[in-house]
Amino acid sequence: MAYDLTNGSTTNHKSRTGANVPYTVEKTVSMADATTAKGSALANADVLEVIPVPANTLVHGAVAYVETVDSSTAATFDIDVAAGDDFIDGGDFNTVGWAAAGSNGLLPFGANSVIVASADTIDVKLNVGGSVVPADGVIRVVAYMSDLAEIPGPAEVGRDFA
Repeated sequence: MAYDLTNGSTTNHKSRTGANVPYTVEKTVSMADATTAKGSALANADVLEVIPVPANTLVHGAVAYVETVDSSTAATFDIDVAAGDDFIDGGDFNTVGWAAAGSNGLLPFGANSVIVASADTIDVKLNVGGSVVPADGVIRVVAYMSDLAEIPGPAEVGRDFA
């Protein structure tokens, strides 16, 4: 089952520079907050919706930084749009630092870029191999995106009308 941790945000992510360029969006994900949002202990295959992705967005990829090690020694996580594992596959909850892409995952700006036609979310899917589920770890998810809805055309200048 999916649990929305995006705080209901449907804001269109705009570039901070006023130009249509790739930009980043970050979300810190606490397993304790996710447990509270669910109302019970997290479980294998739970999907945490963490970053809203507006329609007509090119998602270049996502990475994750483990800020706080989780007490579950057998849990890993996947990151992708629609609960897949294209960005991170089998991220380790037990090592502080940047999670490796894993066997299916690819680094951003590679072959794993995804065009999101309808609004969606970047998800963290939990993989629990033992009986101890994630409960107290913290990861920071960073996504790289470009807005395809408003690709500017060529600017009109005086010479175009002469």
